Amino acid sequence: MSNVSQVHRSHTQARDILGALVIREKNLTLVTKHNGDIPQEENYGYGLYFNDCRFLSTYMLLINGQTPTEILSSDEKGYASVTMLTNPAITDCNGKHVEKNTISLRRDRFIADAIHESLTMASYNDFPVDVEIRMIFDSDFDDMFTVRGITKATEGALKPPSFEDGVLSLTYVGLDGHTRVTRVSPDPKPDYTEGGTCVFNVRLQPDSRAVIRLTISVEDILPGAMPATVSPPVDKLLKGIKASYVETMECCSNVQTSNHIFNKVFLRSLSDLRMLYMIRDDHVYYSAGVPWYDALFGRDSVISSMQVIPYNPGVSRSTLQLLASMQGTEYCDWRDEQPGKILHELRVGEKANTGEIPQTPYYGSVDSTPLFLILLSEYVDWTGDMALFHELGSNVDQALAWMDSHTKNDPDGFLRYSTRSEFGLYNHGWKDSNDSISHSDGSLAQHPIALAEVQGYVYTAKRRIAKLFDRLGRHDEAKRLQKEAANLLWKFNDKFWMQEKQYYAQALDAMGQCDVISSNPAQALWTEIIDRRRADCVVKRLFEPDMYTGWGIRTLSSEEKRYNPLGYHNGTIWPHDNSLIAMGLGLYDKKDELVELFTSMYEAAGFYTSYRLPELFGGYHREESDIPIKYPVACSPQAWSSGAIPYMLTAALGFIPDALNQKLKLVRPRLPKWLESVRINSLHVGNAACKLEFRRVGESTLVNVMEKRGELEVEVVY
Repeated sequence: MSNVSQVHRSHTQARDILGALVIREKNLTLVTKHNGDIPQEENYGYGLYFNDCRFLSTYMLLINGQTPTEILSSDEKGYASVTMLTNPAITDCNGKHVEKNTISLRRDRFIADAIHESLTMASYNDFPVDVEIRMIFDSDFDDMFTVRGITKATEGALKPPSFEDGVLSLTYVGLDGHTRVTRVSPDPKPDYTEGGTCVFNVRLQPDSRAVIRLTISVEDILPGAMPATVSPPVDKLLKGIKASYVETMECCSNVQTSNHIFNKVFLRSLSDLRMLYMIRDDHVYYSAGVPWYDALFGRDSVISSMQVIPYNPGVSRSTLQLLASMQGTEYCDWRDEQPGKILHELRVGEKANTGEIPQTPYYGSVDSTPLFLILLSEYVDWTGDMALFHELGSNVDQALAWMDSHTKNDPDGFLRYSTRSEFGLYNHGWKDSNDSISHSDGSLAQHPIALAEVQGYVYTAKRRIAKLFDRLGRHDEAKRLQKEAANLLWKFNDKFWMQEKQYYAQALDAMGQCDVISSNPAQALWTEIIDRRRADCVVKRLFEPDMYTGWGIRTLSSEEKRYNPLGYHNGTIWPHDNSLIAMGLGLYDKKDELVELFTSMYEAAGFYTSYRLPELFGGYHREESDIPIKYPVACSPQAWSSGAIPYMLTAALGFIPDALNQKLKLVRPRLPKWLESVRINSLHVGNAACKLEFRRVGESTLVNVMEKRGELEVEVVY
């Protein structure tokens, strides 16, 4: 089969990758169908990925020319998967009829610097069975932006498959000068090969087993680069990976609840975040999501690490350091870069290296910069790590300067955005699709655009940095930030408020208010920029049927012209969005609504395989469907969806840490009815820790401070 024809097939689109098997470790990701295959046809999204490149676009297993029948598959472990298969009715290589379901084939895979697979076969026939096992490999070496349908296909040199010294090599020399190689090392060696196909003749004796082992490795070789260093032994690597997951399980066992299903949801959340660990320059951060956004994203990496600070603060520190190291330094329209700005997205594939896309990195995010400051403040509140604040002091000043430079010339002092890059995003908030910000007549917002939630991010960032500046003796700067925050609070509540609708506008654009009912102002609750006298109106509006579905709060009201229950940002439900809203509800003492939202997201998780909340799901009302409707090509797992349930638990428990003053406040904790008790065996605040038990008694939630280690004042506000 020619390489050209396989490359053409790779650009077809699958209808649904939500149920894909996904295993991942560090920067290597394998996405397959349930049967473990990467199909030749309909393979959009399936593949073996590394450095924004698909190193395998085909990997199919055939027994006597037929596809085995899948009977079981699991990717529970994150770094490993198992698939159980059986045979259709076949005629073996000697002409014997073999009944279906009489041969088992088990594919065990794990990632430890490469894909390691064992195919174990057993026959339950009472006679020897001779079968042909055919494995078909190919790669288009497409850049992720090509896989997503954004850029044209690879144009470098795709070399014919070669088989030498027992190793199949698929090689591509890109226009960026990188040589990308996929190597398949089978054991035993195939009986014969043809192109990218390996054929094994296997005799299956009654009551015996046969095993074919494979190692699939990838290399991204830069021009003139030194040869890759030898990896540690596989057993040693695997032992380290398992130990890391054990740490995650210990973190989960540190949080014990009375609800066994919730315990599984919580474990899945933290396990998926561990699975999404990505490494760059020795910094660990969360990849945004598999497969489309398996990269560093400023906004996503900040929010996901913040969602789990009480349970895993180390990733926040590492994320902050990495983002600070790539803070904008110059004016570059192509990348939408400006000095002091925190990046939106970093890509390292061929399209980035050749300058075809601006994600090198791309800075088209209006909110990554204030969110960076909020994360740093939150991290210090939990850990008391002022050393990091000192380390990033110049980055803080540059971030503030960037915000100032973009608000001082605005008549209302709002932070607005406009796109300068010809290949850039039209919208620079978290709802960054082209049609996500609109007016009630359906017309799209026009630049410059000031988003509701972004003004809240700026407000909170300035207030929280002001407190830290005060502690450092930078009192004049602290006062200035506090004054600017107060002015922004007043301006926001004046300009964004829609008197007739008793709600806040989604945004302000060149034409005025974007007067739709959306979830954007709901996130502003999280920042506490909403006038408390209007909070009742806002919350009441959020829980009306056009916004609240019973599975969560929609991104856009079902009464708006652009509403679509499967519109990416125009009516779907995003778990991370709901988690931020839940935290905001808690800050405004709307605990009944917080618990209701928490409940809806917990129940939605129960309908997904392994309790894994996807990137988003359909905005259909619960009365229309008694299960949440899948969004066909949602990332799963996705970092900030994985962080949603832990963050909602934090919101329900009412944590307000103050490590610098050795205090922890618990403000009106409220457990939902399905959660009788929560025990946290060791909650760290600075250098101290405490053991807490929360128990629901009627409509109240009582707190028992069971133990304290170190100097820590724990205050419970009922």
